[in-house]
Amino acid sequence: MTVDIRTLLLVIVLMGAVLAVSVAVVAHQDQRDGMRYWAVGLALHIASYVFFSQVGTLGQFVGLFSAVLLRASAWALFAEGLFEFYRRPAPRVLVWAPVVAQAVAFVVLFEHPAYRSLLVSLISLFQAGLALGLMLQARRQTPGHGQYFLMTGLVMAMALLTFRMLEVLRAGSVGLRDAAGTNPVQVISLLGALVTLVLLSIGFVLMSKDRADDQNRQLATQDELTGLANRRHLNKVLTQEWARFKRSKQPFAVVMIDIDFFKPYNDHYGHLAGDECLRHIAQVIQSGMRRAGDLAARYGGEEFLLILPNTLAEDGQRLADAVRQSVEQLNLPHAKAPLGRLTVSMGVAAMVDGGYVDALALLSAADEALYLAKQGGRNRVQLAQTVAVSAQVPGRLLPLVWHQRYESGNLVIDSHHHRLFSEANRILDVIVAGRGVAEIAQHIDDFVADIAEHFREEEVFLHQTGYPGAVEHARLHRELLDQAHTLAVQFKGGQLLVGELFVYLTQEVVARHMLTADREFIVFLHPAQ
Repeated sequence: MTVDIRTLLLVIVLMGAVLAVSVAVVAHQDQRDGMRYWAVGLALHIASYVFFSQVGTLGQFVGLFSAVLLRASAWALFAEGLFEFYRRPAPRVLVWAPVVAQAVAFVVLFEHPAYRSLLVSLISLFQAGLALGLMLQARRQTPGHGQYFLMTGLVMAMALLTFRMLEVLRAGSVGLRDAAGTNPVQVISLLGALVTLVLLSIGFVLMSKDRADDQNRQLATQDELTGLANRRHLNKVLTQEWARFKRSKQPFAVVMIDIDFFKPYNDHYGHLAGDECLRHIAQVIQSGMRRAGDLAARYGGEEFLLILPNTLAEDGQRLADAVRQSVEQLNLPHAKAPLGRLTVSMGVAAMVDGGYVDALALLSAADEALYLAKQGGRNRVQLAQTVAVSAQVPGRLLPLVWHQRYESGNLVIDSHHHRLFSEANRILDVIVAGRGVAEIAQHIDDFVADIAEHFREEEVFLHQTGYPGAVEHARLHRELLDQAHTLAVQFKGGQLLVGELFVYLTQEVVARHMLTADREFIVFLHPAQ
């Protein structure tokens, strides 16, 4: 069976045009992914075949020279696209010198077709090898399998060029003068070129998609501001560590971290400085993680959480203190702090021998230890002294006790509820202890800020789950939050009785909202319960 060269060229041109347009369409205008370079390179590569097919009309010199120059430029653009994809500066001389070299070689050796073909093929071989070498260097940092399609295409292109060179050396002639005839070398070259174009196009698109998917996965697990793990990833890892503890009884520790006097810092230096402060602290925390399994996450606001697998409480305390010292040694100025610089306080709790009923109880113990660290003067690490977070504390006024039946099944919401329980108890504690108005007011402000954050995240969750009462539930949130702001103002102005505050905390927030209104969406989420 014979193959018509002109028909084969037409197929290559049509197929290549479709591929070039497809790559151009999916190219990201706002990302430096090399796709635009690749699309233009494909277009030039296809244009070279158009000129080659018109050699009979344009003449040997014009037709072949245009084809050679366009193809060399296409390879240069492929290299540019790869360097941009890998975020590396392109060595322009190395990339574009072969284009000039091919043009010069063609003109000088035009009357010597065999030598001309050998030299042009050798330069093209170098261009393909440059692209392949770059990919091999970066293969371990390139996610996905798209790179292997592209590598296969480059290897095939190099194999075709080598085949052509060997054929010229064997036959002593080019055999590729025009688009007429059925020269077997030409047929093999064109068929190989068609397959190569498909591999190069699909490979680069897949590479771009694989990297975009990888970036999306990172965004789904990373806090955008600090680069640490976000709450979603934190919850996943905490659940995994709890399951591992239940299965193997291997201990793990958690460390709750809070930046001291962060609100005054934000008020004094501004929110942009506050964001920069969070990034600095996050970098110090991340650098303090010594093992691959340790996780540093942003817990919310100015709080961070560490999850340390296979770690006892004392070891967690030592690591936390090393991080504390590193933050202090940053010497970041803080005009509103007693020490004149930024510091952090930490609470450490460890899961050993089933001391806590669940992961939320462990977090609550770390949070309670953090509270004690702040009460003890800040810039210190406090180890959780007890593991029974619901134990009665002498002097508490009707302490609120968390029960497992209050849980919604969502770790974020349950952790918020659990924490709000603890904070409500703290407010009751300082009231019973007869602390000053300023200290009680600070606790109330913290509670209002935390309940506002909880309401926001709960509303997002309810909308995502399709809860039909989400709008009405959000209205209840606004009413409670408005009431909290009013009570805070009244308390600071000496117009609020302690009993009114107690009723709000225990009846409005806890009894009527968390344990009544919230039960409606818990039933919606778990109708069998």
